[in-house]
Amino acid sequence: MLELEALPRIAWTTRRTAQFDLPDPPLVSVVIATYNWSSVLRHSIASALGQTYPRVEVVVVGDACTDDSERVAASFGDPRVRWHNLAENSGSQSLPNNKGIELARGEYVAYLGHDDVWLPGHLSHVMKAVLGTGADLGFAVTERIGPPGSGIRQLSGHSISGRPHHHQIVRPSSLVHRTSLVDDIGPWRDYRTIVDPPDDEFVARAWAAGMAFACSNALTVFKFSSAMRPNSYVEKPSHEQAEYSRRIAGERFFLAREYALVTGATVRALLRPSVYHRGKLSPPPGPLPPGWQVTEMRRIRGLEP
Repeated sequence: MLELEALPRIAWTTRRTAQFDLPDPPLVSVVIATYNWSSVLRHSIASALGQTYPRVEVVVVGDACTDDSERVAASFGDPRVRWHNLAENSGSQSLPNNKGIELARGEYVAYLGHDDVWLPGHLSHVMKAVLGTGADLGFAVTERIGPPGSGIRQLSGHSISGRPHHHQIVRPSSLVHRTSLVDDIGPWRDYRTIVDPPDDEFVARAWAAGMAFACSNALTVFKFSSAMRPNSYVEKPSHEQAEYSRRIAGERFFLAREYALVTGATVRALLRPSVYHRGKLSPPPGPLPPGWQVTEMRRIRGLEP
């Protein structure tokens, strides 16, 4: 069912107004964890390289990729893009993210899912919020887009206070933090050692440690959840990412249209609640064992039998 979160009260901002007067902005290292889905990887790398924020590098970390992902990263011919492939598959973004942090040269790390895309002003918006408040972490508003025909569009990541609400979802592709944060709270944890998904656990650990958060309150992230698309890692489609990349680059009033679509989805959910499920979930055991949720999501994606 659609998450009925209030729409953020922010002005629609186009890519043409995303630049800010920032004092000597630090280098931001964009970490893209990927596994054998090169068709979407092409769009996420292009999205990262297309940021209006200056001094960005892109660290692409393969989770023991065996496809042409390395060639896709190299095809950009851009020295800002670096590739590293892990020797063994870890099964989630945690260990690739940790390797990306280790390789990062920037003072801040931003994450971008290999099947997600950003508006060109994403980092400018989030870094303005982070630098303006001295926060340890920053996050943006994300639109989670369900598969075609589902009618699902969910907004998350807005905050009047600048901090996430209790149990509020902060999508990984919206998150930026100072690189040294892991010295304070520890690295991303292997999903097999924790009960909650690694992204939720990482943000919750930062919250519990008293780290300062800042919210851009701008919609700049578009998430195409692979767990809502059964067998996504088997079929490996990329048409949705290609269409959004095209629209972001050339459609006037793109954000106004997206807000209208979200509003329409919210109204429809109120009138006729969605019966769409992201996949056929197994009955959850009680209590949940470590790694159960991620293992179920891997199964839906076609990565587990």
